[in-house]
Amino acid sequence: MEYTQLTLDDYIQCKNDIKNNLGTIVKSFVRIGWLLTRIDKSGAYKNDGYSTIYEFAQAEYGMNKSGTSRFKKIYEKYSVPGDTPELKDEYKDFNQSQLTEMLQIPEEDYAMLHPEANKEDFRELKRFNKENDSNPENLWSWKEAKTPEEKMKATIQEFFRENKEILNDFYGKNLSVKDLAEEICPSGSRSYRKGTVFLMFYTLEQGIMVKIFGEAPTKMTYQEFADHTKQIFDAAAAGEETWDNYFGERNVEPNKMLEEPDHNGEDTEMVPEQSTEIPEQTPPNMGQEDDIPGQDDQIPGQDNIQNHPEYMPPEPKVAPAQRTEEQKYNDRQARLDRESKKKLQEQEDKKKMQHLPSDEPRKTKQIRMASSYYDDILAGNMTFWFCKDDHYHVGDSLDLMEFKEGRHTGRTIQTEITYILNDYTGLEDGYCVLAIKVVGAV
Repeated sequence: MEYTQLTLDDYIQCKNDIKNNLGTIVKSFVRIGWLLTRIDKSGAYKNDGYSTIYEFAQAEYGMNKSGTSRFKKIYEKYSVPGDTPELKDEYKDFNQSQLTEMLQIPEEDYAMLHPEANKEDFRELKRFNKENDSNPENLWSWKEAKTPEEKMKATIQEFFRENKEILNDFYGKNLSVKDLAEEICPSGSRSYRKGTVFLMFYTLEQGIMVKIFGEAPTKMTYQEFADHTKQIFDAAAAGEETWDNYFGERNVEPNKMLEEPDHNGEDTEMVPEQSTEIPEQTPPNMGQEDDIPGQDDQIPGQDNIQNHPEYMPPEPKVAPAQRTEEQKYNDRQARLDRESKKKLQEQEDKKKMQHLPSDEPRKTKQIRMASSYYDDILAGNMTFWFCKDDHYHVGDSLDLMEFKEGRHTGRTIQTEITYILNDYTGLEDGYCVLAIKVVGAV
């Protein structure tokens, strides 16, 4: 790693910039990665006694090691060459989560992905590559198709097998290419994969990106997609009955209707229509539990609706004079249960009121503090502290122990917590911002 020289002022400015940009992380993640990289290359974190950039980021900003590494990788991969936080033009419209997902996707597949795609599409492409990497035989077995065009047609056939309404509309409503694009992809992006073929649908103007595993991505227009569709289905065209005419019972793959959908054919936007006929069931003999059908096949942990009477339909109301002794007994028991439940709740509420958080004894916590913050905190210029949430309460004492070059200098600022900000957008889970008031120093 090349050496970068930073003055003490530059180092302090880098630290403050990271803190300021953490709150607007979506727009500033590249800049944060750049600042962390500069501090790392210069070794300036040693001024505060840290041995690595990861120890520095954890102590100063609450970043874990993987988060720190992610910031740096995004900067290194997507910024223009040189010591600058500026993004390359081709990545400026992507958001942070998309760029993070792309770190694990081969660069040759970046052509498949546009800013309009959602994060799940990015993950589908990662799964597609991983599954085909681990199953090289798929290259030869997918529908026994040999050429890229045959694989493409096999995938289009399967796409329409799982999207009955679109196929019937294409022939029944005589859809134009524009209407076909809008019906397939109304939201502007949609992915579909089957076997060794991955399709990424965009708008009519952007077209369809095609990835056949083992080959470079290519672009296909919706006109070409429509032409392939006609080559496959024209012979069975029957308006709004085309799907049934083509995928009739004789064409259904064996056991397909009874199997769970496999992971090799997934659509991130639409769920295939299914027609499932539910067989008539004969009520079990209530007096013979051992003869209840399917009892032996019950899934471990499975519950029964009869165990939750609150979700059962109410029993028909019966006039008091017509109620049986058993019904009257059940009414009395239900009334007793309600009264007991009410009393227990009242006792629980009373117990909680006797142990309010404000009645808990105040705690004193000790935290390491970099020496560069000492003067600002003591003077009242810095009135907050960002750290891991250790079950703090307003009123707790927080002792900030000054550390320099990895050692306690002996100086400590005594503060009181006056406000706690947690569970807030931009804050990592498990971390908080404390408002502090200086009460003394030793």
